[in-house]
Amino acid sequence: MRLSAIVLTKNEERNIKDCLESLLDFADEILVIDSQSSDETVPIATKLGAKVINIDTWQGWGIKRQEAQKFCQGDWILHLDADERLTPKLKEELNSYLEKASGNEIFAIPRANHLFGQRISHCGWYPDFVLRCYKKSFTSYNDAKVHEHVLTPQGSKIIYLKEPLIHYTYQTVDQCFFKQKNYSLAFAEQKDSKGKKVSLLSIPFRGLFSFIRVYLLRGGILDGKWGLWNAISTATYTVNKYLALYAKNHNKDLR
Repeated sequence: MRLSAIVLTKNEERNIKDCLESLLDFADEILVIDSQSSDETVPIATKLGAKVINIDTWQGWGIKRQEAQKFCQGDWILHLDADERLTPKLKEELNSYLEKASGNEIFAIPRANHLFGQRISHCGWYPDFVLRCYKKSFTSYNDAKVHEHVLTPQGSKIIYLKEPLIHYTYQTVDQCFFKQKNYSLAFAEQKDSKGKKVSLLSIPFRGLFSFIRVYLLRGGILDGKWGLWNAISTATYTVNKYLALYAKNHNKDLR
């Protein structure tokens, strides 16, 4: 059993070292799929022994993960983002399952999400299971531009792990705004291409419901001031992505 780890990057010098070091004693092969980073991401990854491949075309995150998988030599695939880290206990747990896996397993890993370095235990952010590990010959990601996910063929066996993956999500306000902007535009393009329409009047209510869902229904109030910040940020993102969709519906340029 050989495991290939895939990490997608663009200007991730802040994160890439810790991410790759958490993989060094676990993955048989580490592939960093880079999108023309202009910082020290590539030199750092190369120094740590990762195989760096540049894929500069953009058709969305789902297709990029599909393309990355084609370069893997391992039997099993593990996807990790640059702002995520494996823990020793998670590696031990996952390895124990992989040693006896039959091939139709897809591993769901809980994420312990951090906002500006602060652990968020509610807001719908924990356990936040993500499907990230599977046999290469069994499945792959879908074609979604954003919010891509692993396809689950008939006969799939989802294994929910107990040990969390550490995720350092937004570490700066600029990073938060930049990501939300890009995701909003990609969301609008994707939904418009599939015929999704939105009314302008509905957009404030969508934002309000997002706030209520995160802050009250999902317990963000229990995370203190950062739970409130997260609920407001989520509401803002919801408003912006549907505003972008409305503009796209009416043939306005997004970029």
